[in-house]
Parts: sequence; structure tokens; C-alpha cells
Amino acid sequence: MTKRRSRILNAAARLAVALGASALGALALPPPALAQQDDVARLPAGWQANEDDFLFLQLVIENYKLTYDVRGYQTDRGVCLDLADVIQSLDLPVRIDKKSRRATGWLFSEDQTFTLDREQNTVQNVNTGRAPVARDIYDTPEGWCVDTAALSRWFGIDFRPDLYNAVVRLKTDRELPFIKAIERRSRAARLRAKPKQFDLTKFPNAEMEYRPWRTPSLDVVAQAGYRTGNAIGGRDGGSGRLELYAAGEALGASYTARIATDDQLSPQTVRLRAYRNDPDGNLLGPLKATQVAAGDVETVAGRLTGQTAIGRGAFVSNRPLGQTSRFDTTTLRGTLPAGWDAELYRNGQLIGFQDDRGDGRYEFIDVELFYGRNDLEVVLYGPQGQIRRETSSVPVGFNQIEPGQTYYWAGVVQNQRDLFDLGNGIERAPQKWRWGVGVERGLDQRTSAAIGVQNLFFAGARRTYAEGSVARSFGRMQLELVGAHEFGAGSVAELNAAGRFGRLNFGANTLISFGNFTSEFVTQDLDYRAGFTVDTSLALGRFGLPIQAEAVHSKLKDESEVNEFLLTTSVNAGRAAFSAQLDHRERSASPTARASADTRLRLLANARFKGLRVRGNAAFLLNGRQKGFDNATVRVDKDIDDVSDLQAEVEYTARQDEFRFAAGYTRRFDKFSLRSDAYVTSSGGIGANIQLAFSLGPDPVGGGVRVTHSKLARSGQAAVTVFRDDDGNGVRDPGEELLKDVLVEAGLRRTDAITGENGRAIVDDLRPFRPVLVGVDESSLGDPFLAPAVKGIVLTPRPGVVAQIELPVSPTGEVEGMLLNPAGVEQPGVALELVDLRGNLVATTISEFDGFFLLQKVPYGEYRLRVAEAAANTLSVASDLTSARPGGTLTVNRANDIVRLGPIKLRRNDPPERNRAGETTIAAAPVGPASGDPLADDTPLP
Repeated sequence: MTKRRSRILNAAARLAVALGASALGALALPPPALAQQDDVARLPAGWQANEDDFLFLQLVIENYKLTYDVRGYQTDRGVCLDLADVIQSLDLPVRIDKKSRRATGWLFSEDQTFTLDREQNTVQNVNTGRAPVARDIYDTPEGWCVDTAALSRWFGIDFRPDLYNAVVRLKTDRELPFIKAIERRSRAARLRAKPKQFDLTKFPNAEMEYRPWRTPSLDVVAQAGYRTGNAIGGRDGGSGRLELYAAGEALGASYTARIATDDQLSPQTVRLRAYRNDPDGNLLGPLKATQVAAGDVETVAGRLTGQTAIGRGAFVSNRPLGQTSRFDTTTLRGTLPAGWDAELYRNGQLIGFQDDRGDGRYEFIDVELFYGRNDLEVVLYGPQGQIRRETSSVPVGFNQIEPGQTYYWAGVVQNQRDLFDLGNGIERAPQKWRWGVGVERGLDQRTSAAIGVQNLFFAGARRTYAEGSVARSFGRMQLELVGAHEFGAGSVAELNAAGRFGRLNFGANTLISFGNFTSEFVTQDLDYRAGFTVDTSLALGRFGLPIQAEAVHSKLKDESEVNEFLLTTSVNAGRAAFSAQLDHRERSASPTARASADTRLRLLANARFKGLRVRGNAAFLLNGRQKGFDNATVRVDKDIDDVSDLQAEVEYTARQDEFRFAAGYTRRFDKFSLRSDAYVTSSGGIGANIQLAFSLGPDPVGGGVRVTHSKLARSGQAAVTVFRDDDGNGVRDPGEELLKDVLVEAGLRRTDAITGENGRAIVDDLRPFRPVLVGVDESSLGDPFLAPAVKGIVLTPRPGVVAQIELPVSPTGEVEGMLLNPAGVEQPGVALELVDLRGNLVATTISEFDGFFLLQKVPYGEYRLRVAEAAANTLSVASDLTSARPGGTLTVNRANDIVRLGPIKLRRNDPPERNRAGETTIAAAPVGPASGDPLADDTPLP
């Protein structure tokens, strides 16, 4: 039993004895006279302050501990607190005059005056008026000790003693000055402090070896429908469509496969991709590749030569996963299931939209990037109300490649050709082979250089290119010089700049073409081109309006000139996002072409209000023969409950002068999702569809096949086993209990994964190839003496594959000791930390008024005890408090669940040694309120 518990239990026993004696006395004595009752009303009961009842408590409000501790006593009526300590801790302008036995001032605001008169036995303030106080105040050696119930009445704050934790919890609904002061200091501390990063390297990893075979997961989408009367989307009659998407492992590699049919169930596309991704670059031995792929792959874009290409082929690279290859633009591609659409956000601003185009992909080409950090997020919306997010970050102007580091890539692909050609006649581009290689090297902290070669079929001819570039940063600006040569044709040179001036991001580029150079980035008729872009936010009072503008002037070889202007603005207002894009292009007349101009306005919106999710887009032609409204779509989704929702959509196309009205209902079951919808057009078309979506995968808990509505093939999964680790070794041994009804968490989000009778749960929807910390929600543990042995285990999920993780939950013990200053006197107020052998913080405490410290709920294991770093650095002391123990650690286990370290003496930076009493002497120094240490501040509670 710990010292603090002993004190509390002894005090409770004394209180019980006192109450029993009082009850017996009340039965034995006759009723007191009225005069005696008056005396009792003026004076406290017979309780007297004594050392056994003394308390040393800390005031706590919300998530904060107040700086100064408060002395008090456990009385016959409850708990009293020293009034002077309370005034100091709450920073109240109240003066205590013991000579006149009065306390005067005001509480929290100047109009709440406070007067306490011991001679008159009264207290007067705005909360209580005038009231007697005789039984509320005890005279103690420290001063006036006031009952907590009286303090609650006087101050308008609820004082709730918690003797087990040695604190007094303050409860109030008012915004009090000292709370605001604490919050101001906390905000200031956060501004001064370096931002803390969540370092996953400090946690154990779940190793998941590749195997010759892992049973794949399969996503299935099946749709059947009927349409008639000039219906949109094809011929009249019945229709059916099927899409299968599989992901698994074979022969030591991951693979994905997609099979899709047309609306008559005839096979349309078959894609297969085998690949390995390793962010650490441990693939292909000396090549140290980060990604290797074969089958249906995507290549890297050149600077001025070839765009990114997709098709059947092979690709290898050691570049960081997701890194862009061009200076100020990037291309985003990914899988878009049937019936889904996608929105693109850059730094939280809505800038793009793409509907289902039937090929199973989304594609945002040449997305503009700005100097600094570009956070890109593609939000995918499914027909059953699903929402998927794919995020990436592309820095421009930062050190993208370390000095001496070399990145390479190489790829060959047959453009727009699936691995298996089904001869369906669909051809979006010439299906010709193309290949390319590229190398980039960091020369110093600010400079990098790159070269590349590409061969491709474009504009009716096969072309070979060589290109090179040099990029260098200057302050808050980066320059890039690029040159490219087409063998047998011509050359091109371009200078790019991107930077930031205050709140203004800017970019500029100039390009000059020589000869007959032509590529997927540069047209053959281009003579030169110059452009400028700006990105800023206009302050309109409290409202900020982001603005992006671009102007480009081009001179063509036929002597005509082209001017292009693009203006984009996006607004995020609460739960709504709006985006407008104005695009203007004009070309002057030439001997071979007439003058032309084209101006378009595009609007995008996404909003939530009153339980509705509204998304819409519209386009307008502002000049030309078809000037006016072009098209618009508005979609509204409404959640009926947690598993079902309604959708409504209105679409108008001006060229056909046709409206389309659609409505749908979606229901998500445990095993599948079901959607039905119907539509009607203003031209007489009618149609209806029903769609079934589900996923199949191996069941790691019950065995066999698991059927669920989650997209198993497109995301990672983890089968988690939670067990009671009785011996603290972190391994599940025979006979150790499996724990049920435990909630499992993944990263910063809560899940609905709760362990069953077998102690196992499945976590779905993990983002592939992004490390995530999987752990136990401690609040879900039924036994208060259990705690997770580790905060979590880091998992790097792979799509369609189930990772096996075991999470130990350990019984807990306590660590206690006595902290002494160099003179051998008890030292209060020293912040102490308990860390495991990996350096992870497990528990913290502060030594009490008598030097006693206690660390509770410590999982079984091996630890080190140290003085907190801030205190050690400020006082120039060594921090390790266990170096003199065998092995330099302490062990908490079943045989030793209460570790008593005994007295530990602190002293300045000297080598650890033993004193005559056998006590461990460690370099440290006194800290805390008693010595005026600034480290003992209003700090958030854990």
C-alpha cells in the first residue's frame, strides 16, 4: 500500500471513529440547553488541527493545474483549505489582516466586493449577501482554514476535494479572469515552443513479409437497369454492367486487377498490375528502388517533352513515393470506381471536378503549384454515399533532394493500352510504345540538376528527345532553367521562377522555341511564350478572399499572337466551399487563320447545411455564337440515418436544351450496399437502375470468407488481437487471457472495431502505404488496473491484404520513492518522468511537499526514471535517477508490482556514487514553487 493511500485510509478511519464516538455521545447525553446551542452556532466543533489530518492539495480547473499548492486539513465536517493559499492560487485581490481579523477585496470583478469579519462572524459579498461564518472557519497553525462548502458559496465556484488524487477540482460555468490568464499563457507557450511532431519511429513496427500467395480481396459493383424513350446513356432496353477490382499478393509482389464490362455485360477492360513499394528504398538490391511495377503502369512526365503516360509496360524508380517531376505543375491520377465522381482541393480550396468517364480512372492534368507547401486532396464521392480522401503534399522551393542524393526513373509503356486487349474498339489516343529514363541529383542545399531521354509517338511521328534542367533556390524564390532537344527537328529553352513576397505567391516563365521542335508540352507552331501567375488572399474585413490569376502571351510562327487569362477564386465559408474560374483566350488573325476569342466561366460548389450535402457545377460561354448558359448539375444528399440516405440530382444541358431529373435511395447493410435510382428527361427519356456493391476477402477472425460493404481491395486491413500480458514480456504466451469488448484505434481516428469473445477485431479502411499507429483505447478497458503495454504498433498497410497485429494489455503497478535535496531535506515540486527502454514517455509525476513521489498505473515492464528535461536543462543537472540500480533500470512485474525506490538524493552534475547511508546520489537540483522555479507553471493535465 502506498504512502498516500495509507494517509487517506488512516484519515478515513479516524473520521469513522470520530463519527461513531459522536453518535454514542449523542445517545448518552441529555439534550443541550438553548444557550449551549448558541455557543455551538458561534464556534466550531471540538475538532483541532493536528499533523495526522494535514493535507497538501493542488487546485485543478478544466485541463489545468494551478501553480501554487494549497494547505488544508481533513476536519469533522469534511475538508478545509487555507484561505491565504486559495487567494494566492486564484490570484485574487483580497487582503487578509490578521490583526483586525478581517479580509477585504473583490472576487474576479471589481463590482463583486468581499468582506470577511471574524470579530462579527460574518461574510458579505454578491454571492451570499451577509451570512454567519463561525462554523465555516478553523484556526490552524497555518492561518484561517475555510470549509470547502463555504468557499463554494462565497466564491461562486464549486470546490470538490479529491483526496485520493490529492487535488481539489474547481467547477464553474463562468469565464473567470484567472482561467483566461491561464489560457493566454498557454497560447503564448505554444507560440514560443517548437511544434511537436508525432514520431512513429519511436514505436514498434508490425513487420509484414511478402508471401508467395495471399488470398486477394475483391470489390464487386453490379448494376442492372432499363431505359426507354431517348434515354441518356445508350440505346433503349435493358442494360447490365459489372466491375471487379481485386488486390492481393503473389510471388512476393502486390497486385491489383480490374475487370469491367460495358452496359451489355461484354468485357470492356482488363487491367493487371504487379508492383512493390518501399519508402525506405530497399528494393532491387544496389538499385535501392522505392517502386517497381509491371503490367498496367504510369510513367513520369518530362520537363518539356512527354506527359505522364498510362498503359501496359514496366516502371522502376528510387524517387520518393508521390514526388512530382515538374517545376510548378503536377498530374494526379487514380482509380475511380463506376458511378463515382471526384473533386480536387489545393490548400483547402476547391479547384477541380471530374465525373465518371467510364474508364475507371480520375485524372487531373497540370495542376498548378505555388511556392511553398501545396497540400492536394482528391475527394471521391460514391453512389452509396461513400466518401474517400486521397491526400498528397508537393513542396515547391524547399530542399526536395539532399546534396549528393541521386534519384532515377525508367519506364516503358504502350500508351492507353490495357495489359489484355479485348478488341472493343475504344481508343483514346494512338496506342504506341514509348519509353524514357531520367536522373536527378542534389548538388548542394540549394541546387539540383536533372537530365532525361524520352522516345514517343506524337503528332503522327516517332520522336526522340533529350532534356536537362538546373534548379536553384534564392531566399524565398526558386529558379529553374530547362532545355530540350528533339533529334532531327529543333530545340526549346524555358526559364521558370516561383517565389513568395509577403502574402503574395508568384510565378513566371519564358519559353523560346528553335527550329521545328514539337512535343506534348510545346506545339510545333510556337515561337515563344511568356507568362506570369499570382496567388494571394484579399483581406475583406474578417473575410479572406483567395485569388489566383494567370496571364500568358504567346507568339506563333504564323505571326499570330495568343493571349490567355485565367482568374480563379475560392471561398470557404463555414461548411461551404465555392470556386469560380474565368478563362479567356483570344488569337489574332494571321494569313492562315481568322481571329477568334473564347471566354468561359465555371462554377463549383460544395456545402452542408441542415443535414443536407449539396454539390454543384455550372459552365457559361461568355462570347461567340453559342454565348450563354452551357450546362449545370446540382446534387443533394440527405442522410436518413446511419445506414441510409437519399439523393436527388438535376442536370441541364443547353446544347440539347434538356433537363434530367434523378432521385436515388441507398441502404448500407453489414454485408453489402444497395442503391436504386430513377430518372426522367424533358425530352421523354425514362430510366431506372439498381446497383449492388460489396467486397469479399479472407476472414482473419472466424476463417473462411468475409463479406462486407467496405472497399477491402482498395484499402488496407488489420486483424488485431488484444491479450492480457501477465508477465510483461510483450508476447502472447500460452494461457494468457484474450480480452473482449476493447475498442481499437487507428491513427488519429476512432474506429468501430471492438474485440469479440476471441479478443480479435478487424480494422478496415486503412490508407495503403501510409504508416499508421494502431493501438487500444484505454477508456474501453473494463479493469482499471489494466493499461496498454505499448501506446501502439506502427503498421504500413497494403491494399487488399490483412495484417496481423497483437496488442498486449498489461496489469499495472506503482513506483514510489522519496526525493531529497543535497542537504538531505525532503524536496517538493520536482517533475519526474518514467520512460521505457525505447525512450517513450510512460508516466509523469511531481514530488509532493514531503518529497514523496508516486507513479501509478505503470504497465509491467522495464523502465528508467529521470528528471524532466526542461528542469534538467534549466538547472544544469543530469536527469537519470536509476543509473545506480542494477542494469540502470527498474522493473515492474507480478512479483514486484510496487517498486519502492526509497530515498534518492539530488545533487549537482557529479558522477553518480553511493553515500554512507547507501542512498543513490544523482545530479539534480530543487525546483518547484517552493524555490520560485518558473517551470512549475499552469500546465495542462495529461
